[in-house]
Amino acid sequence: MTLVAEKKNRWSKVARKIRRAIFMHEPSYYDMYENKGEKFFGRLYLHEIFRILKEQGIQEPLKILDAGCQTGRLSVPLAKAGHQITGVDTSQLALKRAARHAAAEGVSVKLVRANLGAWLPKQPSNSFDALLCTEVLYLRPNHKQLLTELLRILKPGGLSFISHRPAAYYLIEASGRDDSEAIRVILTAKEGTLFGSYYNWQTREDLDTLYREMGVEPLAITAIGFLSWLKVNPENLSPGEQDSLFEVDTNPEYRNNSGGRYLLVSGRKNEQQNKTF
Repeated sequence: MTLVAEKKNRWSKVARKIRRAIFMHEPSYYDMYENKGEKFFGRLYLHEIFRILKEQGIQEPLKILDAGCQTGRLSVPLAKAGHQITGVDTSQLALKRAARHAAAEGVSVKLVRANLGAWLPKQPSNSFDALLCTEVLYLRPNHKQLLTELLRILKPGGLSFISHRPAAYYLIEASGRDDSEAIRVILTAKEGTLFGSYYNWQTREDLDTLYREMGVEPLAITAIGFLSWLKVNPENLSPGEQDSLFEVDTNPEYRNNSGGRYLLVSGRKNEQQNKTF
């Protein structure tokens, strides 16, 4: 690269950072509300959430926390269904996108920019009817403390929908990489460094035990994205093909599997006392 090209590239990066910092402009931002594949996975989450709400006989609007809401993939559809949503995320850009998506759908979502580890302890106990935390905890070394705080602010009898990475997901990944050390770690621990990054992982049995210990009755532990976990990417499918994949992924035969991209634990808080680690 020539000196002129290097300077041009450098200034282009600076200009992009300025546009993002001042104007919240970032065309390449990974928007989970707009991304075709992520919308499919959002559809799977929402299918399970609405299934549980119906099964539990809940018809009235709920006060719901979406912890780690990103650009509103779940918050906006739930607000559109009549629920009162508070979405929390660390990214101002994500929250701006979420506000735009909510406005486009004609709904209101309360959006808060905060780190969950700092924000949750400041919230009153028993203050939400339901909570969501999807695709967040598996990346956090303090996941048990965050889970404790999430369940603390959930009302007794309230519903929680929280996703975790299944151990099987990483076993498949490690096998594909022929990474025997990663396989050893996955089989002998519940968290650690894999492929250069921190993760934690659980089995269905681990999650059932964990939630019961914390005073939550698991209503369902659902595989989210079973076939996509086996490398069927919904982003590359037509709407009709996505519908067919959706029918398979929501079939109980696959939904109750231990694989999947994530395991969604749908639970009901059944004790006043909050468990801690």
